Amino acid sequence: MKFRIETTSGGEVVFAGQSQADRPIYHGAAPETGIWKINLPKLEDYISGKLEHHSFGASIDAFIFGFEIAELEEWGRWFRETREYMSYRPKSKLFISVGQVEWKAVKELSAQAQLRAIGDALVAAVERVGIAKRRPRDFDHAGFARVLREALDACDVSEVTA
Repeated sequence: MKFRIETTSGGEVVFAGQSQADRPIYHGAAPETGIWKINLPKLEDYISGKLEHHSFGASIDAFIFGFEIAELEEWGRWFRETREYMSYRPKSKLFISVGQVEWKAVKELSAQAQLRAIGDALVAAVERVGIAKRRPRDFDHAGFARVLREALDACDVSEVTA
């Protein structure tokens, strides 16, 4: 099975390795602290490697995790409307499901705790496939979620950090 992470983030999110030079500075605002330590391309590669020889049914060939990280409530409708977004595309055998992480809750955490947070969001996004109005008939989403959880639990955080 193919796996991909598509990321949407608020401007307040600081990713490791991201330049601070072009970030907006707001007069009177406290300086932004915290950093997202998980390297998303490395995490995607790690998970893709773990799923390479797995099949979870004939109806899905690829799963896209829509990872959203921001100060979710402050953005209001922007992230609220996509909170439980799912899309099954049978012609391309593709399923997209969104998982969100609240920036204020994770920005000061260790890399291990951040990996757990994104892992929880990913597994929840997969488990929601079972309640989708339009879902693939032949997709073992519970087995997929279990394999993901096992892979994430076994992941050495140094493999997915910058």
